[in-house]
Amino acid sequence: MKPIPVLKQITICMAVAVITTAGAVSARAQDEVGLQAIFREAILNEPPWGIRRSDFEALPESWSEWREETVSKLQKLYGFDPLTLEDQKALLAELRGQLDEVYAAFGDAEGQTLDLLVDLEGKISRRLAIYEDLVAIAETASEEQMNELRPAVAELLQALERYESDDRDVEITLNDEQPKTVPALLSEIEAAGGEAVQPLATTIRVNYYNFNVRTFISEPFADYAFYQCRLECGPVCDFILGARVTGSQRTNSGTYIDFLPCDTAAEFAVRINGNTRASTRGVTDQATIFTKGNHYFSGKKIVRFDGNEYSYYRASLGVNANNHVTGARLNNRGLIAKLIGDKIAYQKAVEKTPQTEAIAASRLRNRVLPEFNREVESTFNDVNEENRERRLRMAEEGIAPNEVLARTDDDELRIAERLMNPGQLAADRTTTVYNTPTGLTVHIHESWVNNSLAIETTDLEPGMSVPFPEFSRLLAEKFRRAFDIDKEAEPSDDTDDQVIIYDVDPLHVQFEGGIIKAILRVGLKAADRDNPIAVRRVEIPLEYVFEGDQIRLQVAENRDVYSKPLDTSDPNYRRGEDPVIADRIRNRFKERLAEETFDRFFVLKADDEEKDVPVQLASMHAVNGWMILVIEPDEGDREEVVEAEVVVEADDAEEEAEAVIEKAKVSGN
Repeated sequence: MKPIPVLKQITICMAVAVITTAGAVSARAQDEVGLQAIFREAILNEPPWGIRRSDFEALPESWSEWREETVSKLQKLYGFDPLTLEDQKALLAELRGQLDEVYAAFGDAEGQTLDLLVDLEGKISRRLAIYEDLVAIAETASEEQMNELRPAVAELLQALERYESDDRDVEITLNDEQPKTVPALLSEIEAAGGEAVQPLATTIRVNYYNFNVRTFISEPFADYAFYQCRLECGPVCDFILGARVTGSQRTNSGTYIDFLPCDTAAEFAVRINGNTRASTRGVTDQATIFTKGNHYFSGKKIVRFDGNEYSYYRASLGVNANNHVTGARLNNRGLIAKLIGDKIAYQKAVEKTPQTEAIAASRLRNRVLPEFNREVESTFNDVNEENRERRLRMAEEGIAPNEVLARTDDDELRIAERLMNPGQLAADRTTTVYNTPTGLTVHIHESWVNNSLAIETTDLEPGMSVPFPEFSRLLAEKFRRAFDIDKEAEPSDDTDDQVIIYDVDPLHVQFEGGIIKAILRVGLKAADRDNPIAVRRVEIPLEYVFEGDQIRLQVAENRDVYSKPLDTSDPNYRRGEDPVIADRIRNRFKERLAEETFDRFFVLKADDEEKDVPVQLASMHAVNGWMILVIEPDEGDREEVVEAEVVVEADDAEEEAEAVIEKAKVSGN
């Protein structure tokens, strides 16, 4: 037997290995059902971006057991060991149990640990919801139906993972045909699967089509911003029951907000409570009566907000008038008057107390109610006008919300807005663990920023080359115009490095794990290079640091800048990630952010009277795609009571009283 050459032996061994491996994979693929069959077609062979082992490493030692169990179960879910449908259901239930432990710990965890738990919970939870629906479909659908649905579902999962990672984990270049969008794929699946896939479609809409800006206003914060205490002092000049009444009065009132539960809009009552104290004397031809008045009033005006416009109902006001006759005397001071006349006059005055109280209540209601109505309506009419103007500006910049709703319960007003144009996605359900019971909490999803920065809505055009500072200014300018922000243009630094714009969104952001990721898709024309660097996906990790009264934004020191080419015609394309380019961009951002700080303490304008409302940014949380801003009242510089004193001039009051007296005489009163 002739010896086989070494090279031929190696070739034969390799062929046998390939055939054996292919046979094993083929046999294993035949055993894969449900999720595993879809994962293989979607090339999901390991936990996707955001829920890999490295994403759990920052958890403290107290969470090590939970971390190891969760990571192990995720690896088993996406792994190659065959799992029956029952095994898959059981594994999903076990992962739900792992999340239940997280929910129970939300009340005790804090700081970075809480941020990381919220981040991981959101990313795992929405995937589990989709997988549970897919297993349910696999249990009820026939093999023929599953074979028809599987390719589209696999493509849908790929599209969702591209959205989750902002294309970091996939090889998509500008030269490739762009893949189908999630809305397009979901429409195909609904058309093919009918009623059987409706739960899946609903789950995807809840987790990827949801509102991407949410505002939570606590009742104490609304009261802090709206509350006003008013003190009015002035003379009394009137004509009541045939007597000319003069004296002085002092009215102290306060307005505040009271949220009303409503499932169709946001409703709240603007309430007013007050007290009027008066000291008067009434003079007739026969006697002079001295009276002390102590009148209480309370009223409300219900305001309704549908997310776009405020409307209101007629106000009501209740008055509890209390008059106390303190003395009486006859004008004729003879002996009889001194002995019994004053007493009789006093008794007569006391008998008329119910009438005088009714008149006092009517006078007070007629004085307070119209003013209360006018001020509330004027305030919210001005707010409506401001909202209309702002929405018009936002529409011009392509960032007006497509859908808005507002709701209230006993202690919170919630406003939700969604910006999602055709082909785009939005947010999932946000967490409420950071919501403050005493302040204002604003949740901004990364999709709102990214959808706002779609290249067709910016002042940038493909082919442009602009310096780095100008690139930043052009992107920021649309938000300044939309929200009417007055800010002086910062002087540009001296640089010859320029950004090259392509036919792709130039900037996206991601909020996760306490980090803001700025993701650029641009080219770079460097001053020290002859040839420009073609378009790349560059990911810059930024962190925010609280320093006393300031917040500093800086490039994260413990994270790498990631750079990947997107143009296959680029000579550097096959080199993949380029550390030289990444370092250059990191340094450019470091220079730009070196002095970039923001004030934690600022002042809001509450109403048309430009009432100052001092507030502070108490905390920020970049988690699970959301930037959550917690704003609290800054009561350090706030006086205990804000009073507006109104004094009515005596001369004006006298003229008004004379007119009343003359009118009463003419009418026979």
